[in-house]
Amino acid sequence: MKVHIVVTDSTGNVFEGDAVLMAVAGGRRPPTQRAQRVIGPRAGGEPLDFSLPPRAFMRRYGRSVGGPAKFTLLLASLTKGEVGTAASLKDITKAWNRMTDPMGGEFNSAHPTRAKDNGWVDTPRHGSYVLRAGWTAAVGNE
Repeated sequence: MKVHIVVTDSTGNVFEGDAVLMAVAGGRRPPTQRAQRVIGPRAGGEPLDFSLPPRAFMRRYGRSVGGPAKFTLLLASLTKGEVGTAASLKDITKAWNRMTDPMGGEFNSAHPTRAKDNGWVDTPRHGSYVLRAGWTAAVGNE
């Protein structure tokens, strides 16, 4: 079944998109899909907690996403979710490498390129990254 969804957040931003839904036998999702990609404003309306230190933020929100999405989420943590606020690649890399457990290993320089290719981040100048307006799509909150 194909659906068209339009959502307006508390600040008046409008998000819309199409999705294809499939019936699941027995009315339940398979165990491997049950807890995936629940990010952004939480199920109960709870927003992301940008007051958390980066390691706690990544452990809470970044467990089930891939490298480019983790890069985007770490950038969001460092910039407190502010679109257009810059963070240096040096600071992002340093923060990433300080917490290899929740990040899944050492920093991979392909992650910022892929995050940029997906339209989640941008580079206003060499060595500096900013979040783009649709960055929450990186973590399943489109």
